[in-house]
Amino acid sequence: MSERIIVADVEEMSQRGANHMAEIIERAVQERKKCMIALSGGKTPRKLYERLASKEFESRIPWESTYWFFGDERHVPPDHDDSNYKMASDSLLSKVPIPTGNIHRIMTERPDPQAIALKYELTLMKAFNLAPGELPVFDLMFLGVGADGHIASLFPHSEALHVTTQMATANKIPETENWRITMTFPIINEAKQLLFLVAGEDKAEALRQVLEGPSNPQEFPAQLVRQKRGFQLWLIEKSASALLTQ
Repeated sequence: MSERIIVADVEEMSQRGANHMAEIIERAVQERKKCMIALSGGKTPRKLYERLASKEFESRIPWESTYWFFGDERHVPPDHDDSNYKMASDSLLSKVPIPTGNIHRIMTERPDPQAIALKYELTLMKAFNLAPGELPVFDLMFLGVGADGHIASLFPHSEALHVTTQMATANKIPETENWRITMTFPIINEAKQLLFLVAGEDKAEALRQVLEGPSNPQEFPAQLVRQKRGFQLWLIEKSASALLTQ
């Protein structure tokens, strides 16, 4: 099941997204005493993270019962300006009372990308108390859609699109020769809730292809999001929605 909401700007997107997230956290903590969340990087979610760190949500969210992970990360140190962890920490995680042990970043200061991915897979297994062969089920995953149709660090025509037996993998981006660590589609498709944040007119064509175009997941990897269950909320800024017909 999915829902699309067209918003006027990133401010409205951030407010709607923060309220949606707060509701998910409240419900998960009430039902299971904890909430497991995977964050994304990029400019668009930063506004939402800053909103969550505001006074409005300070007492509403039971921060001590939240557990934080990362859907992907660049192979850079955690204090690097391109680090998704640094962005999330600066805008949210360091601003609210989350226990340090509840934040599970990807250890990208290590030299070997594949070893980093394996280490993160072990982190996920321990945090979710998984048996071999089981997959983690996130209460919420944040995702964006790139102008090329990628999500997380699952890029067009990259080897990571075909990974089905690992929870995390290293993915070398052909255009830049840079490495990224990313969760794979099996995890994404297990999530209870996916929150897509899409902003900017440069995303309009890719978004049209992903949501309304013919099946071509090698070119537009976001088409491989096929949840077994759960709910997708798409918050789409007006200019990004310009080419949608539905």
